[in-house]
Amino acid sequence: MSGEQEVCTVSEQAREPEVTRSEEPSKGTEAKAKKSRSSRSSRAGLLFPVSRVDRQLRRGHFAERLGARAPVYLAAVLQCVTHKTMDEAAKISKEKKQQRISPLHLKMAMQRSFVLKKLTRGSMRRQHGKAGPQSQRLAARSGKKTTKSTKRCPRQRAAPATATAVVN
Repeated sequence: MSGEQEVCTVSEQAREPEVTRSEEPSKGTEAKAKKSRSSRSSRAGLLFPVSRVDRQLRRGHFAERLGARAPVYLAAVLQCVTHKTMDEAAKISKEKKQQRISPLHLKMAMQRSFVLKKLTRGSMRRQHGKAGPQSQRLAARSGKKTTKSTKRCPRQRAAPATATAVVN
């Protein structure tokens, strides 16, 4: 016996039946029709939208080619970072005995975590005291009463001049 005959020794009964063209759909197509569609996010067990991340990656032209698993991984990373940030901000709001998470709590959570601080280095901007601690905001207000300035903002337009037409 040659090597080819030994490899291809499958009995006739073990072979799958050939697909016949009939009016009734086969069992395989019925299973496909009954199977409900599921999103890539639910298949990956994520809350963040994988399809939206994929679309943004493709529109951004970050790379010539993009693997199928890249948006899933990025959505998972974004979800993990968001979860850790929100968890830390919730702890801060509980320490301050407040029930809502404010932008200040999020900023403080980012500053507390070494990894998040390193990740966002250079991208966090100051809000001119808006996201500062409440004690600093109250101290800044109580120091001096401010009055409206009489100086006009350069973007404001002057009142339209009334044109007088001479009628003959």
